[in-house]
Amino acid sequence: MKVSVKAPTSTAEQLQLTPERVFFEGPPSITETFIPGLSLFTVIGAIPFAASLARQAWTRYKITNKRLEVTSGFQGKDVVQVTWKEVTDAKWLRRFGGTCGDLVLTLRDGAKLEMRSLPEFDRNLNFIMEQLPPGFKDDCGYPDKPAREFLEKVASGAEPPVEFPAAEDASA
Repeated sequence: MKVSVKAPTSTAEQLQLTPERVFFEGPPSITETFIPGLSLFTVIGAIPFAASLARQAWTRYKITNKRLEVTSGFQGKDVVQVTWKEVTDAKWLRRFGGTCGDLVLTLRDGAKLEMRSLPEFDRNLNFIMEQLPPGFKDDCGYPDKPAREFLEKVASGAEPPVEFPAAEDASA
């Protein structure tokens, strides 16, 4: 009796077969409206406050195991999608004591994708770094001190693990 055996699938084929799962989807952190809101006491402060409210209304970030999507622009009509293999460098800056942060990703073609006021910054940054190729973290200096502190909290149970949210019940 002859038995046919399939060759092992490549990593690229395995990634194509893996369904896309959303890790985070939402607007920028509301903390970006605090300082412009305080500036409303001046006449000029109305403009930055209106701009920060427009970002809250029209900007959305979507982080999945396969790609990153940023929806922005007037009424959220501009959509940028980037696969993880297109990213060549990452720079970040935490704001408001680490509750949110800015992340700039450099792409293969030299373009830069900026995510301002990304909420749950350390959790999202950790997930993003796990999606990128081996060695990438070392090249861009991850984990830095705040990230190491966050990972220690996760390991001790003080913070929940960095994992996909539970799937919503279809019958609900």
